[in-house]
Amino acid sequence: MSVGRFDRKIELPSQGKITVEGPFNPQDRNVTSGRVLFMIVQGEGQDAVMVEGEGGWEKGDRNWSAKVSRRGTRVGDGSPGDLQLGLARGIALSIVIKPGKVFGGGSKFDPPSIEALTWCADFTFV
Repeated sequence: MSVGRFDRKIELPSQGKITVEGPFNPQDRNVTSGRVLFMIVQGEGQDAVMVEGEGGWEKGDRNWSAKVSRRGTRVGDGSPGDLQLGLARGIALSIVIKPGKVFGGGSKFDPPSIEALTWCADFTFV
């Protein structure tokens, strides 16, 4: 099973894109890449702001990473809202393709499989 997380502190620039990342460690050494779909939620109730993103990981990288806008949507009415300094929650789903394997002296093939992992973690924008 893979391991994925968000970094505990993520820099929130005053303008431009936010680099979101975190550790990613597929346990199958033959996995060569992964995709991470995620959302960031900050705030409470109808004023909470949500930003969606998609990132990736390539073999040899320590972290998965993505770039997103700090501008998101308020969950109460769909109006625009910005992420702010302070506590936020990241919710993510990663997908990796585990390669197939040949066995039985080369006469049989176990096809590739897809492995998914979800996680949810608090982090801080600094």
